[in-house]
Amino acid sequence: MTIWNLLQHPPARYRTVPFWSWNDDLNKDELLRQIEEMHKAGIGGFFIHARGGLTVPYMGEEWMEAIQVCIEKSQELGLEAWLYDENGWPSGFGDGKVPALGPAYQQKRLAYEWAPFKDGNEVTIAYYVLSGEELRLLTPDDPRSPDFRVYYEINPYYIDTLSKQAVKAFITTIYEAYWTKFGNKYGSVLKGIFTDEPQFGRGDLPWSLELEEAFETHYGYSLIEALPGLFLETNDCRKIRYDYWSCVTALFTEAYAKQIGVWCGERGWSSAGHVVDEQTLMSQATSVGDPLLFYEYLQIPGCDWLGRSVSEEPLVPKQVSSVVRQLGKKQAITESYGCTGWNISFQDLKRIGEWQFVHGMNLMCQHLQAYSLRGLRKRDYPPSLFYQQPWWEHYHHFNDYFARLSMLLVEGTRQADVLLLHPIRTAWVEQAGSDSSRIEPYHQSFAQLSRWLCQSFIEHDYGSEGIMERHGKVADGRFIVGEADYRIVVIPPCVTLNKVTVNLLHQFILQGGTLIAFEPYPYLINGEQSKDIINLIGAALKPAWNRLSLAKMMSGIVSPSISVNDGQWNPIASDMLNIQTLKLDDSYLYYLVNSGEELYPDTEVTIYRKGRPFLIHLESGGLEPLNHKVMADGIRLNLTLHPAQSYVIRVVPDDEALNDSDSNTVTELDCGNAETHIQLLDEQWSIDYIDDNSLTLDTCRYRVENGEWSEPLPLIFIQDVLLKIGAPVHIELEFEVAVTFDPVIERELYLVMENPEKTNIRVNGNEVASHSCGWWRDVAFKKIDIRGCLQRGRNTIRLALDFWNAPETYAAMERADQFEAEANKLTFDTELESVYIIGDFAVTSESAFVDGGAGILYTDGPFKLSEPQQECSLADDLVRQGLPFFAGSIRLVQTISIRPDNRATWLWQFGSRPNAIVTRLSINGKEIRSFLWEPYEADISGYLQTGENLIELELIGSCRNLLGPHHHVKGEPLKVGPDSFKDKPGWTDKDLDPDTPIYQNRYAFVRFGLSHVPRLVSGI
Repeated sequence: MTIWNLLQHPPARYRTVPFWSWNDDLNKDELLRQIEEMHKAGIGGFFIHARGGLTVPYMGEEWMEAIQVCIEKSQELGLEAWLYDENGWPSGFGDGKVPALGPAYQQKRLAYEWAPFKDGNEVTIAYYVLSGEELRLLTPDDPRSPDFRVYYEINPYYIDTLSKQAVKAFITTIYEAYWTKFGNKYGSVLKGIFTDEPQFGRGDLPWSLELEEAFETHYGYSLIEALPGLFLETNDCRKIRYDYWSCVTALFTEAYAKQIGVWCGERGWSSAGHVVDEQTLMSQATSVGDPLLFYEYLQIPGCDWLGRSVSEEPLVPKQVSSVVRQLGKKQAITESYGCTGWNISFQDLKRIGEWQFVHGMNLMCQHLQAYSLRGLRKRDYPPSLFYQQPWWEHYHHFNDYFARLSMLLVEGTRQADVLLLHPIRTAWVEQAGSDSSRIEPYHQSFAQLSRWLCQSFIEHDYGSEGIMERHGKVADGRFIVGEADYRIVVIPPCVTLNKVTVNLLHQFILQGGTLIAFEPYPYLINGEQSKDIINLIGAALKPAWNRLSLAKMMSGIVSPSISVNDGQWNPIASDMLNIQTLKLDDSYLYYLVNSGEELYPDTEVTIYRKGRPFLIHLESGGLEPLNHKVMADGIRLNLTLHPAQSYVIRVVPDDEALNDSDSNTVTELDCGNAETHIQLLDEQWSIDYIDDNSLTLDTCRYRVENGEWSEPLPLIFIQDVLLKIGAPVHIELEFEVAVTFDPVIERELYLVMENPEKTNIRVNGNEVASHSCGWWRDVAFKKIDIRGCLQRGRNTIRLALDFWNAPETYAAMERADQFEAEANKLTFDTELESVYIIGDFAVTSESAFVDGGAGILYTDGPFKLSEPQQECSLADDLVRQGLPFFAGSIRLVQTISIRPDNRATWLWQFGSRPNAIVTRLSINGKEIRSFLWEPYEADISGYLQTGENLIELELIGSCRNLLGPHHHVKGEPLKVGPDSFKDKPGWTDKDLDPDTPIYQNRYAFVRFGLSHVPRLVSGI
């Protein structure tokens, strides 16, 4: 069976495989229900990922039983079950068991100081004395006082990833435990295991008790004597740094990546995952050494992409995809969408995913699907892309789309004729202690070269010198790395090259290969001066430092895959417009992606290959012949590139063209003529249906042990105050709710809260039964019936409960302050959370809504419940019209009168992107389309009738305005983490000053509705 037979319904192995966050008490029936939900949504499998909030002992009997239940259910439904190798992240510490084995297993970092020396817990490695301008090792029999010392500090919460012994202990603790439990029965069913963000440091220099011996064995001199050169500008510091980082990188790669990759491969599993800090040369050097070397040993290497934006620099995905292509691997996985926030749209999901896919990734792992949103879990780097979202039933569109795309990219062979050397070794020699400032210019120039090649549609890979050392050769004038060969090699501005690289490049030039170099040219080999590098650079071509010069010098040797011109035939060069070419058995694929916000109308796209083009519709799996013009050097297409839009074009050689039986043209809608008619719809719409509205109560008064009542405070701050008490206390929380109507008993009203069974509930002084009558949005959000409890005017809701946390929890909090691995698996015994009122009402603010730009509306509140509206205006935002906290679906209707001309083409146009996650359009009872992404228009010619026509619009929102963050100083941050809900910036707000108050009393809402009144456009 070919991929074309599978395109409409790709199998599970190509489908998305999200992190499934196991973060609470595990109920087997609920686990099975959630797997059923995944299956209905077109998801191909799941990574079982322990995270903060987990109450079941990790790797214990109950944990293993839950996994077995899920493996069996995945078999039944045809899903792929995967494991994850840690409780939280970063991987390696085995839930704390490995570093607990002792200092030899614990992470270490180097540091130095000049005399006089401080007393601390660090361990001194060696002392040094000044001899002239050089530091010399102070021997035990030397009576002089030391001037300088190098020492190491221990992190007792993470492991020494340079140590094979430590990593082997991690494998024994987690991997072997899983294999012992499941290997015999389910070893062939489980697909593999994910390893997440392993590292040897973050911005510092690593140390290991195994490093000194390994270094001297390999390089023949004492690392101890040379240590000052890692921090200071000594005569031979670049040689020392080159050797040090080479050794560190080799130890890390062989101890961690190789041991785990080999272990998995021997058992038929795949090791999938990514390292930490992949973004820049500066961060890579001090965290993993060379990420591309690490990828070699994983069966499915990957990357991580956090937040709601994409980059001008393609480095992160292209580093992975280069190794995948060179070493003959099939899949490259991306962990995406962490920190994107609760209002991430399908268009942004698509845009972020396709930006990575066009740069070579081909398997999607969504971060994440939360088993529970109870307590802190709802703020665990949101969103949860799961059943909690109002748009969940439409998620299959996204998953089907990416399944088809993944299958095409996995089964095709990516094309590239240019190799751009990766200058990580220059970062090694320019890293002075923790100072990476001298590296940044080299990072910027490397990234700029890659950007220029992308802008010129010249497809290229990166070359890791470590991989080239093992897999590089030259033959027939081609520079070969593993299974990939190149006609041009580009040396970016750098300081040093590897000796093996230089020898290969000499051979490449002698065989007629093309070498291009940019200044500043490398002048070192393995960190040392050498004439060989001067001779090599002398034989290289040296274009001027600009895109056009680079492209011109390559022309005649390699051709761009395509060219894209605007309507005036001006070339378009954009970081956000990218191409990937793939070879199939019978055709070629051209994958063109616009990852930006700019519209490119009426572009002329030239594909430099002869044949017949067919458009592959990823939304449906169908193929359609494309209208085209045959050129001497290929084919020309007229395309409109909407924001976040892509095209997958299959070019079939003329002698193998598909049997389409009809014309090779595609009917293009054209309303740009003199007979165009535009009919605007009315601004006013009737509300035909609406989900329960909601009011989030996130501020209240509190008192402890019947003491004085506080002023109103955010609940998230009250939690911190009570934690600081450090002992069990009885507390009361009092919320106020204003109501402007008479809430009769017949009107359904619910108080939604977490853990109601542990709480005494009183509304207006009257006790309310705490047993739930179902759940809303999340299984932990329990509905309490309060019909007849509220009254017109002021209302109080008082909750009384015991606030306590076990001594083990307080100890875990102290550890969490020391290292992220402990924070990422933190679980509290008592958590104070917002409560919600849901039902049939409107929510109005007593203060005005202010436009904050960027799709944000601000108001100071307070809020009150009002009578629901029967109509609304789409000329204004629905947030202002009673739905500020709304998390659901609303269906709007209106009737319009039309006398359609049978000759006319009718288009529905929104005019701009709706402020809704999904917008569904129906006319006269027939659904036209669900709009998830561009283009936001549809041909409605066959749906209109003479006279009255019923128009229905369903707008489906997100959980953002329900769950926040409501009070962030940025309004709607593009990176959201747990700290985004507090008062001090965390790493997701590292662009802010550390003392910036994050929390603002005013409320920030994202818009909900349409940004323009829709219109009908007809033309003959």
